[in-house]
Amino acid sequence: MDSREISIEQINKLDATAFRMLYKTYYKALVCYAIQITGESGAAEDIVQELFSTLWEKQLSFKSLVSLKAYLYNSVRNASIDYLKHKDVEFDYLQKIIESHQEYRVGDEEEDDFFTEEIFRQLFMTIDSLPERCKQVFLLHMEGKKNEEIAAALYVSLETVKTQKKRAMSLLRKKLSPYHFALLLSILP
Repeated sequence: MDSREISIEQINKLDATAFRMLYKTYYKALVCYAIQITGESGAAEDIVQELFSTLWEKQLSFKSLVSLKAYLYNSVRNASIDYLKHKDVEFDYLQKIIESHQEYRVGDEEEDDFFTEEIFRQLFMTIDSLPERCKQVFLLHMEGKKNEEIAAALYVSLETVKTQKKRAMSLLRKKLSPYHFALLLSILP
């Protein structure tokens, strides 16, 4: 079955074969479209995977393949814009946290350097307290490695890498103060 053989009726009935073909036909194009908007391949892949999950779970129906295609591209565009808005809000929030804690900085350069080193010492102590696999994934992430590179280096699946990164961020958010967590986010690639 090729993409020309997919009928809207099959999609509306959630025919598994037709849905897989739809995924194969549009996945790469939708990811490329999302990358153009977000500038991030990981985020783009997540957006498109979420779209197909939603499409399957909500059991949406469409009048034609043209309306389905329009839905796919509009959904990716909207989700990509939402992602960027969230990223901007998160960045602004982190900037405010960092600025609000500037009053604790000491004017003397030696003490200022000590303060910075102490923050990093605390950050890395907290990272060291993570479960072993979680810590390995997160440290490779901090080195700027992409998910695929981490998976290959640790001989684990891509899903394991994504899960462990999310777990690490969740644990670090709980263990670190908002200020230290903001600093951590600012040094991540």
